[in-house]
Amino acid sequence: MSDDLALDRQVCFALYSASRATTAAYRGMLDRLGVTYPQYLVLLALWERDGRGVRELCDALHLDTGT
Repeated sequence: MSDDLALDRQVCFALYSASRATTAAYRGMLDRLGVTYPQYLVLLALWERDGRGVRELCDALHLDTGT
């Protein structure tokens, strides 16, 4: 196997691992609030500017409207 394909050399794996670690760091607080990490992000976006519509929230969080 090529060294370029080693798991620890993949940027996508490093980003995935960092994302999971970030979510885990927030899990205790979020569990007490009864929200998931994505829900928390929506709450933060609404706190910054209340009254945002779905499209504005999706734009702010880089999501599609189906999410």
